[in-house]
Amino acid sequence: MSNVFDATSSTFFPDHDACFGDPTNTSRICQVPSAVMINFLNISTPLAYYDVYCNNPPDDSCSFGYCPNPDVASPAVRYSTYFSSLVSAILVLYSPEAVTSSFFAQLLNVYSLIVAAMISLAGHNLTKLHAVIALTLAASPLSLYLMMYVLRSLLGKQTRLGAVFGPGQYLNRVLVLIVLPLWISVLTFTAMPTSTWTFQQAACDTCVSITVQYPAHPGVQFDRLVADNHVASLFFLPFIIFFVEYPEVGVVILASIASSWGIAIWRLRKIIWGKHDGRILPLGRLWRKVVQRYPFIQFYSVIVLPHLFWMFNIEFGIRVLSTREKFTATYGQLLAIFVTIPPFIDLSLLLPRIPRWMIDLSWVRYLTCRRGKPYVGTGPLEDGSALLVADCDTRSLLLGDKVEGLPSTESNAIQ
Repeated sequence: MSNVFDATSSTFFPDHDACFGDPTNTSRICQVPSAVMINFLNISTPLAYYDVYCNNPPDDSCSFGYCPNPDVASPAVRYSTYFSSLVSAILVLYSPEAVTSSFFAQLLNVYSLIVAAMISLAGHNLTKLHAVIALTLAASPLSLYLMMYVLRSLLGKQTRLGAVFGPGQYLNRVLVLIVLPLWISVLTFTAMPTSTWTFQQAACDTCVSITVQYPAHPGVQFDRLVADNHVASLFFLPFIIFFVEYPEVGVVILASIASSWGIAIWRLRKIIWGKHDGRILPLGRLWRKVVQRYPFIQFYSVIVLPHLFWMFNIEFGIRVLSTREKFTATYGQLLAIFVTIPPFIDLSLLLPRIPRWMIDLSWVRYLTCRRGKPYVGTGPLEDGSALLVADCDTRSLLLGDKVEGLPSTESNAIQ
């Protein structure tokens, strides 16, 4: 515990070490307490006392709430996970040929969170709160996308991640598929009641009363009770907050999605339903045409909103239940920081291509009065859509050489 005291309150072990552990020692010097000894024995500062309390927190007391777990919920772990997932998702969408290094960095991050949670759960050294945080960090939107691409590759379909999940990439597929049962097993243990499996600080799971100040309601405080395995409700907090506590934010989010997709579908209705194949709602063709013509809608729907919900979920849960999380230079936190290096390098290589992509977006062309001017990039697709950031070979692989619902060049020549 000397390190704890050294870092927090400049209090050291008593300078009379020889006086401890030897009941036969009757030296007079042991009978004269020093100021350092008094400070150590009294733990005179609240911060020092809290650090000692959290060094081995009791299971039958929750006087100070959940103790911090820096290897799971510190800012370094959270922000590095956010950055890696967000950047890797952008690379998957717009530069899939450069996603290999980021893929393994993301896989390392997910496995480190889940395996560490399993080991801590087995030793009863993890709280339900931090188990939920570890699960939520591992279940990033990027993890879901990787799972979907693996399943598509197993069905023999072409995907953006051919370099990672293509033919012969069996190890990569297996590593991603194993994550799911591991994640479900940790979730199962987390959902167990305290009477079935003992978690660290079990008293906090039974009854924790928390007072939160919400910016949307100045001067109003809400008392929330988190009981037993209902800690898992943190998964759904963003929806509760956005649509219950902040209804205006929920309305804006829904309106942004509905209006953007509605306008895009209306403008492309002749192309989407141009094949006259009898399908009332051709979802696959609808998705392809909209994201080809309006790639920013895909960026907003697939990357921005899912990551916004995911990050807000974790940050709000920590703000409510574990306000003392902070950075300390431990192995786990330093590893989390270094995991961001491959995505950062890949993002740096992608940055020069972003301005050309941005300036060709439909809404940017409209605002800059360039709707009738040539595209800055390599040119539009056959239906007049702006190019995606992905290269031509990848785009041809994904979209095909012939756009559905439009006559080909050869047929026009014959006519």
